[in-house]
Amino acid sequence: MRPVVVLDSDGLSSVASSKPLQALLRDVALRGGEVWCSAITIAETARGPRRASAIHQALRRRHGGAAIRVRTADQTVGYLVGALLHDAERGAEALADACVVATCAPFEAALVISSDPGDISALASHLPGVRITLRRPDLT
Repeated sequence: MRPVVVLDSDGLSSVASSKPLQALLRDVALRGGEVWCSAITIAETARGPRRASAIHQALRRRHGGAAIRVRTADQTVGYLVGALLHDAERGAEALADACVVATCAPFEAALVISSDPGDISALASHLPGVRITLRRPDLT
């Protein structure tokens, strides 16, 4: 099984400044894995020119030769996100976190880098067949 890492907004924001996170992403790429974020994570994070520029640079940067991939928000993802929110009895305030969890759906297992592990865990428990492990952006 190839390693998969999914970044939430704090994870994506930390790529440029966190040496341990950069090392993890490089190791994942060198082991044939993939690093993903949701397009909605970009929208949540890239507010204002300075932040947008930092996110743009993080997405363009190569980690062990591989770039961060972006999961688009199409109709299928929309229905999955809606189901996650419904099943977890969460409202629109959890939309971005539900998009992070939905990004994990195509994989057997994923490591989610998030500073909001409680919300991600609550939503992830409603995604059967996918094992989601959580770490904070500082990798604790």
